[in-house]
Amino acid sequence: MATSLRDLFPLSVSSVDDVYDAKIVEKQTNRYQQLKDTFVNRFGAAPDFYARSPGRVNIIGEHVDYSGYSVLPMAIDRDVVIAVSLNKPGDNKIVVANVESEKYPDVEFEHNTSTVVDIDSTVLQWSNYFKGAYKAVFEKIDPNTFQPFRAVVDGSVPAGAGVSSSAAFVCAASLAVSTANSARLTNGDLIATAIKGEHYMGVQCGGMDQSISVMANSGNALLIHFYPALSADPIRFPVPPSDPSNTPVFVIANTLVVADKHKTAPTNYNLRVVETRLASALLAKHLGISDLPIGSSDVFTLRMVQDRFVEKEIEAGHLAAEYRDVTGKEQTVLAKLEAVVDAALHKEDYTLEEIAGILGISVDAIKEKYIGKIVIKADAFKLWKRAKHVFSESRRVFAFRDVCELKAPYSGNLLKDLGALMTESQDSCRDFFECSCPEIDELTTLARSLPGCYGSRLTGAGWGGCTVSLVAESHVDEFVKAVTEQYLFAKYQNLKDADAATLGDIVFASKPASGAMVVRF
Repeated sequence: MATSLRDLFPLSVSSVDDVYDAKIVEKQTNRYQQLKDTFVNRFGAAPDFYARSPGRVNIIGEHVDYSGYSVLPMAIDRDVVIAVSLNKPGDNKIVVANVESEKYPDVEFEHNTSTVVDIDSTVLQWSNYFKGAYKAVFEKIDPNTFQPFRAVVDGSVPAGAGVSSSAAFVCAASLAVSTANSARLTNGDLIATAIKGEHYMGVQCGGMDQSISVMANSGNALLIHFYPALSADPIRFPVPPSDPSNTPVFVIANTLVVADKHKTAPTNYNLRVVETRLASALLAKHLGISDLPIGSSDVFTLRMVQDRFVEKEIEAGHLAAEYRDVTGKEQTVLAKLEAVVDAALHKEDYTLEEIAGILGISVDAIKEKYIGKIVIKADAFKLWKRAKHVFSESRRVFAFRDVCELKAPYSGNLLKDLGALMTESQDSCRDFFECSCPEIDELTTLARSLPGCYGSRLTGAGWGGCTVSLVAESHVDEFVKAVTEQYLFAKYQNLKDADAATLGDIVFASKPASGAMVVRF
């Protein structure tokens, strides 16, 4: 059973030592002092508290969440910190400033007991993220009782790098607003408000980014489950007792390739969603198990196929009854489903007409049930490849967990085993899900060739964006230097003149970091 991290509360601490890894405490102490100085210069008094929440990187489990399967992200040590002071009675203005005041101008608004705050999601303003969180918090607490405040935002999560800077901001803002109003929200409540806050911005998000940002704790990744409900298990990386210098560290590197998601979605992301749905339908047909009826408000997923498959295997005597609770036995079940894919689906592309013929329904019914309002542009559907990726990638997620628990397929070499799973994930993303790109392939190949690197893969949706590499701690500095010189400088000549801060936003290392916290000095 997944640990009920959702029912816990965000920690409140009295020192940055309780928030960050020892190696960056001095840097963070200076950062908080600079934030305090900025706050004092802007408002004439010191902040009462700081609310912070981190960005994240998905270590393994790509493009499986919308099929109902679990993912394994970790928080990074880059975060959003918001300094807050409560207003004196009679001052009802909420003022939100940013340390980068020229780029992000101040915003002022007053609390409205009816609408709380008005947000125009058609206008792209940085402050809308804060307003979205503010509005969402007051859906959890009484909007008639409120505490105005002043805030200054400082973010170190690189924007547009695929490490969830927006989720970190909204989570930190939700924590700041709830703390200012003496509302003690659980992790689960805070996640819900952050998700709703992004929805107010017009961003439809599923919950992984907010969950890891809020619930993470130092040294742990999280195995996040979406089915049957959102929950999480902490995953700790064992420190090699014989050589602590081989502690795993994850290095995030941005290819600087940006995929225009709005333009490419019909042939990339959206199409993959539809292909996994169609694969689910054909597998169900092959196995003789029930699909959802046309008109159902739910979406039939590969994870639902698994449940029905397990039940059928139990009834046939091929699996023991204990498999009704698949926890700890996921690798076995998913390996069986990979074999089913080979038996049920051909490797050649499918057409909608062929799929309709197999299912015994019309093409229009296919479009209504499995595509709906999703915009796609395709005449051919690669169902074998997509199903193979989802089941094998999901198996790798649970294998990653089991290796961290020193269970099979653990061989005695933690970094080698974890790195191999990450490399297999990249190969599957490239060959089966086809969501890589030449630059990602180049960067992951380079990373794996460098000393101390055990595995490398894309992270995020793919088709550009970032890679994540598993590197022994003793090799991190030379690894970052080599990637910077052999990839960034070779491909982007203008970066040779960039300052350290700019380069540090493109390639940087992190251990699994802490989740959302309130800091009071």
